[in-house]
Amino acid sequence: MKKSITLVLAIVFSYACFAQGYYFEMKMSSSKQGQMGTMKAYAQGGNSRSEISVATPMGNMDVVTLSLKEKPGLIYMVNEKSKTYSEMDISKNEQWKDGSQDDYEITVLGKETVNGYKAIHVKVKRKDSKTEQEMWLSPDVVDFATFMKAKTKFTGHENLYKALEAKGAIGFPVRILASERGTEVQVDFVKAEKREIPVSTFTLDGYTKSTSPVTGSGNMQDMIQKMQNMTPEERKAFMEQMKQQYQQGH
Repeated sequence: MKKSITLVLAIVFSYACFAQGYYFEMKMSSSKQGQMGTMKAYAQGGNSRSEISVATPMGNMDVVTLSLKEKPGLIYMVNEKSKTYSEMDISKNEQWKDGSQDDYEITVLGKETVNGYKAIHVKVKRKDSKTEQEMWLSPDVVDFATFMKAKTKFTGHENLYKALEAKGAIGFPVRILASERGTEVQVDFVKAEKREIPVSTFTLDGYTKSTSPVTGSGNMQDMIQKMQNMTPEERKAFMEQMKQQYQQGH
């Protein structure tokens, strides 16, 4: 009887561990706009979901993306209001694709304390790109290796993390600073925790495929840059167009 109870408990425990998901949250700001918004990410069983909320003159703009285990080369841009989605090939989008380990040039800049975590400060540049970013990585984030696997615009780049590890830079990014065309976008770690994520978080059931992307090219930083260079009148017209697109799914 004791062996049977032990076996049942072991099975239940194993299932609970397998079903365990992960959640982390970051906040975003820019050198021109100040506080921009937040990113919430969920991961479980090889699937990932990110929810980015960005403050605009017309109110918050929400962007939901899905990465599904069965289609690792695609990112789905989801419009929850219209129940539509569009597909994005990761290999064709610079902010999402992962180069080979040799493609990354890593420069270790030192050790600092950021957001309450002891971190290694590095500069990262990909050889085929003109852009570079700085990262502060901390091994003090509990179970950081698992959180890093969540596929979002800021995490989930396996070969990048291999290149960082080769330089002794191990940990979860507690701060990311990216510079592009004169605009600096800063992403700061808020919290991470283990939790069970509902299966419905990672499904496209009930959604139909749209021929037009929910957010244009899917490049949030390019959209922010475009807005910052507009006149107030142009920005208002642009946001009205985006609002209608989001509501109608076209």
